Amino acid sequence: MMKDETPTASYVKWMKEFPDAPLIRFRTFANTEVLLCNSVAAHQDVLHTHCYSFKKTDLWRRMTGQITGHGIITMEFAEHRAHRKMLNPYVSTSNVRKLEPIFQRKAKELGRLFSRAIAAGKDGTGVIHCTELLARATLDIMGITSLGQDLCLLTSDHDEPDKYTFHKAYSVIFSPGNLGKVLLFANGFVPTRWIPLQANRDFLYATSWLRSMLTKIVRDRYREVRDEKRKSASSASRDLLTMIVEEDRVGGAADGISENDIVGHLLQFMAAGHETSANAMAWCIYLMATKPDVQNRLRKDINQLTAQNPDPTFAEIDALPYLNNFLRETLRIYAPATTTHRQADTDVIIDGVPVPKGSLFDIIPHVTSLNPRIWGDDAEAFDPDRWDRLAGDALNPYSFNIFSNGTRICAGRAFAYEEMKIFLVELVRNFRFLAVEKDYVLENPSFTLQPCGLEVRIGPA
Repeated sequence: MMKDETPTASYVKWMKEFPDAPLIRFRTFANTEVLLCNSVAAHQDVLHTHCYSFKKTDLWRRMTGQITGHGIITMEFAEHRAHRKMLNPYVSTSNVRKLEPIFQRKAKELGRLFSRAIAAGKDGTGVIHCTELLARATLDIMGITSLGQDLCLLTSDHDEPDKYTFHKAYSVIFSPGNLGKVLLFANGFVPTRWIPLQANRDFLYATSWLRSMLTKIVRDRYREVRDEKRKSASSASRDLLTMIVEEDRVGGAADGISENDIVGHLLQFMAAGHETSANAMAWCIYLMATKPDVQNRLRKDINQLTAQNPDPTFAEIDALPYLNNFLRETLRIYAPATTTHRQADTDVIIDGVPVPKGSLFDIIPHVTSLNPRIWGDDAEAFDPDRWDRLAGDALNPYSFNIFSNGTRICAGRAFAYEEMKIFLVELVRNFRFLAVEKDYVLENPSFTLQPCGLEVRIGPA
């Protein structure tokens, strides 16, 4: 599987070979048996009906523990329910709508970098490094919305060799070399981080730096909030961290929360919230650069709106039909997160199949989102218009598990959609994506579908 063209290629191949099987059994490293959810009903049973009969696998925890810490993604059962309830106000639609000015400001900052690239070109066009710039943009947004701090990754020079940043730390973690990838996944089976290799030293420094920086920010925020209370002042910021700190009081939603849990939540929101959105938008740009007819139609849809209102609200943006179809179709074909790992905590029946306690499951969004029986024989073709003629299982929400689904659906789903749509409107109305300038590489194995090294030639709209 590590030699596959993509992290999900083998799963998609098995789905097509065994279309009637609700579950597909395969063996991975160390002859470990894993069950692949293959039917829509199996996905619904694992993700919703029997959601709290499953937990994150021990294998996944060993692989990612140093990256994720202990937060909402890794919490289980009653602890997960309690912390999800605490975090709901932050990820609610009403609160996400209040973040609209932040998304707009960062989209404009990114646009200025695009304009600078065009100005540096010789023929009225320029080249942008999609994954690099978009990762900076989304990480800036997570800094403001999660930490209450603008990391200024789009407006400052953060490439000094003696300056370590959040961007550099996450680059080490999510885009390691081949040895780093092997060490990451092998660590799930046998401990590898003690081996004195540079890849290990880089990884351990990055994860340690992130944890220490976030711990310092948490402690500083507690002091700031205490000072504000003494002055009878109220914080102007309602970022995730400030919300948690202010609710850590007797009777508050975060009453008694530990520092370790706060750091874990921040680690997970920062990592998951920037990496997947950046990758999804990079794929949007890739598709526009390779499908000019799609790009032209999308621009027409957006220009009709901005001609009426140069500064449209998100409600107006969200109502654009082709933009909505374009984004969903991009996510369907290029699902940013490649897999979810679950382990049965009790005996359970999944789509009629008895499964014993301890069984390991892989849930792969591409297994349903690229399934010809659900989406038709052209399931792997990019066609935004298919969303206007859905029928059968394509109407089932468990056929589109891009943000997972059910009880543990991604808490940042509304956040991600608003962020991506606002960015796309700003970029498409101001720039034209002309061609893919350089071949990209897909990391494999990888937790995300990242077009590493994607460079696109752009010009003014």
